[in-house]
Amino acid sequence: MKLPFLIYALFFFTSIYGQENLLQKKQDSIYINELLSKITRVSNIDSSKKELFEALKIAKKHQFVYQQGQLHKMLGVLYASDYKKLDTSNYHFNKSLVFLRQAGDSLASFDHANNISVNYVHVRDMPKALEYAIKALEFSKKLNLNDNQKKDYKGAAHLLLGSIYAEMKLKDSAIFNLKKARLYFKDITSPQQFVASSNLGELFLELHNYEESQIYLEEALTGYQEHDVIDGIVYGLNRFGDLHLAMGSYNISLEYYKGALSKSVVANLNHDRLIAYHGLIKIFLKQKNNDSTDVYFNKAFALLDTLEVPKSKVEMLKLKAAYLQDLGKSEEALLYLKLSMQLEDSIIKKENLPKVTTILIEQEKNDGLEKLEGIKKLSSQKNYWIFGAISLLIVLGILSYFLIKRYRNQLNVSDETKYRLESSLQSEKENSAYINRKLVATTANLALKTDLLSKVNQLLNQIKNQPTQNLNKEILETQNQIKFQNHLDNLWREFFTHFEEVHPDFLNSIQSKYGITQNDLKICAFIKMNLSNKDICQLMNVNPNTIRVNIHRIKKKLDIPTGVSVTEFLAISE
Repeated sequence: MKLPFLIYALFFFTSIYGQENLLQKKQDSIYINELLSKITRVSNIDSSKKELFEALKIAKKHQFVYQQGQLHKMLGVLYASDYKKLDTSNYHFNKSLVFLRQAGDSLASFDHANNISVNYVHVRDMPKALEYAIKALEFSKKLNLNDNQKKDYKGAAHLLLGSIYAEMKLKDSAIFNLKKARLYFKDITSPQQFVASSNLGELFLELHNYEESQIYLEEALTGYQEHDVIDGIVYGLNRFGDLHLAMGSYNISLEYYKGALSKSVVANLNHDRLIAYHGLIKIFLKQKNNDSTDVYFNKAFALLDTLEVPKSKVEMLKLKAAYLQDLGKSEEALLYLKLSMQLEDSIIKKENLPKVTTILIEQEKNDGLEKLEGIKKLSSQKNYWIFGAISLLIVLGILSYFLIKRYRNQLNVSDETKYRLESSLQSEKENSAYINRKLVATTANLALKTDLLSKVNQLLNQIKNQPTQNLNKEILETQNQIKFQNHLDNLWREFFTHFEEVHPDFLNSIQSKYGITQNDLKICAFIKMNLSNKDICQLMNVNPNTIRVNIHRIKKKLDIPTGVSVTEFLAISE
């Protein structure tokens, strides 16, 4: 009687546990779905990431395959908001693809290709963005959906392709894809139609086809107004301002820009407000209204100080320089032009800074490998010589013992002599490694000098434009950097010193023979170090054309024959 009772009890408790587990599983599934729905509407990215990772643990515990895919997809979207987190975003998109395919989601491949493409657009890698956008278009054609759904996804794929082609200045391809996107969205009455139309209007404006531009911009603006899309309305008003400005209808253009300005202020759309300022300044410049021009220049520069838009600031500085030049204020105009050029150079350098670091690290790595091989070879050769010398000394010692006993102490190699010889060899190896490290370190420090000068110039610009603002903190920080970096003025002299230790008399020889300048010597030294033209541009902070012209001039000065490059000539020179 006891055995059946135990079986029934076990069955009862197992049933209870199973029901509780199923209930918990169902509750967790509902929680994850609600979280995914909520995440799409929140703005606190950090807290959203934390919630998603917690939900991901729950989904893994219950082996919710589809929900794991959706959670990874949402994490990819959140990380995509920070262009520095591209790799992390792509990792989550790739994980999402695996889970969603496993769950049989027919949209997985399209979403993956589309999201990766958008990521590459954010970091301005247009060839990669184009590659994935084309894949997204191919996947959209294979989707097993109804006609309206297919048109929606095809429209999205063509819209992305059109935007990428526009960024790559391939305007015919951009127009073709944007028109396809507009037609697909129009067929299903999707608001995305107005995005495609506004992009088409902007493209035709750039092509000076004002009639076509007006048709598409009007369609976009009307659609945005009907759907009360405020950022779209402001965008459309600014574009109409651009259109009428290009057509010479300054009064009409003025009204559109003012409309965009008032709405952007209410909606706190600062970037659109800056575009409106830019347009208004252009109109007042055309109308020779200097008072209004000055007012909006001041407003624009004040707004620029609150935004991280260096390229827009470059445009505004150039516009200000042209304005001052027209007023006959050449010195002030030159100052603004120099500031624009310095900012432009700093933008280029900032974009290339990771590349410069990679170049220096790679160069030091290659130099280290070469040094290691050289030391091995030298060590092998010296070992043979040492072995032979020791053998000879032993023989001489034996002979001297029997033949010339009084000279035995002079010919016998003592332990102390051998120790000094080994120490000398080791010191020579360490000195060689030290010199090469100093050469690479000095080269890297030269690239840092420009960053310091750029910061000083930026601070001086702030002081000039806003003399009433308290900038003591920024001035103190810059002074501390100057004190810390005050040895940088001697870097070039240190660079040549270390370079001469590696390549003795190389620079003195070509300077005495050919009489080249100090700047040419720097370029010759970099070429001797096997750096490419691109590397030299980044280290000297000059344009590629400047380096090409300098190398061409050096080739003439060194009287290098046709068919022989400067690199080949310097490689065999010592």
